[in-house]
Amino acid sequence: MSYHEPVMLQECIEGLNIQPDGVYVDVTFGGGGHSKAILERLGKQGVLLAFDQDQDAGVNRINDSRFTLINDNFRNMFEQLQKRNNIPVNGILADLGVSSHQFNEAARGFSIRFEHELDMRMDNSSGITALEILNTYSEKN
Repeated sequence: MSYHEPVMLQECIEGLNIQPDGVYVDVTFGGGGHSKAILERLGKQGVLLAFDQDQDAGVNRINDSRFTLINDNFRNMFEQLQKRNNIPVNGILADLGVSSHQFNEAARGFSIRFEHELDMRMDNSSGITALEILNTYSEKN
């Protein structure tokens, strides 16, 4: 499965000022590019927790004992970190937006390049699709 390469990767990593034994959070795991770069700078005691509500991101899970992938929306970050006793954290990275993967997979329904129903959900297992909104909401909604 092809994901996008992180833009401005070096700048993001430098901005985190990673401490080898720190606790870091990647709230938009996606293809794992940022997470891999963070792990390269963490020591044996470092911790990286990554969030992604998109089930497709699970194929990019990193096999590293310092890494935990949390299949959840980062709006639940505090609760998830608290549950894992990972508060406080040393840094949080958020690469907000849609990934190339989501645009390039026709079934995800993010692109008009393909003949497919509009979906446009970051978590395609829950909620209402873009097609349902367009077909059922009034102009005033």
